[in-house]
Amino acid sequence: MKIIFTLIFSLFFSTKIFAVSKPMGLGVMLGNPTGLNGKYWLNSKHAIDAGVGISLGHNWEGSLHSDYLWNKENAFYFKEVTPLDLYYGLGGRMEFSDSIELGLRAPIGLVWKMEEKKAEFFSEVAPIFDFLGKVGIEMSLAIGARYYF
Repeated sequence: MKIIFTLIFSLFFSTKIFAVSKPMGLGVMLGNPTGLNGKYWLNSKHAIDAGVGISLGHNWEGSLHSDYLWNKENAFYFKEVTPLDLYYGLGGRMEFSDSIELGLRAPIGLVWKMEEKKAEFFSEVAPIFDFLGKVGIEMSLAIGARYYF
C-alpha cells in the first residue's frame, strides 16, 4: 500500500505531467483531509485540483482526491473591497489503511487571491458519496493556502 501511495504522490508532483507554461499552485490544507494540495489551471475558468494527506476520522487513513473545477472570478466581495472567487466541481476520493474506500466528491469553495496572484487562501466543503468499501455519505471541510509558480 505504501508503494501505491508513493507512486501516486510522485506522479502528481512530477513536472513532466504538468506543463510549466500553465499556472500551477502547490500548498497545504488543514481539516479533513490534512496534507498537501495542488491546483492546475487549464484556462481562466477551469482547473484541476488534487490533494494527498491524512483523513482524521475514527482511524487515521491515507487520503487522495482530485476534482475538475469550474471557477467564477470575483463572485463575492468581502467588506465591499476584497473580491472572493467561487469554485465548484466534481471528482473522486480514495481513502486507504487496511482497506480501500472510493467515493465521489462535489466540492464548493471560496478563494481569496493575494494582490499579485502568486498566492491564495481557500476554504471548501465537499460532500462525499462513498460507493466502494464503506457505502454512505460524508462531509469534507478544509482550509488552506497555495503558492503559484
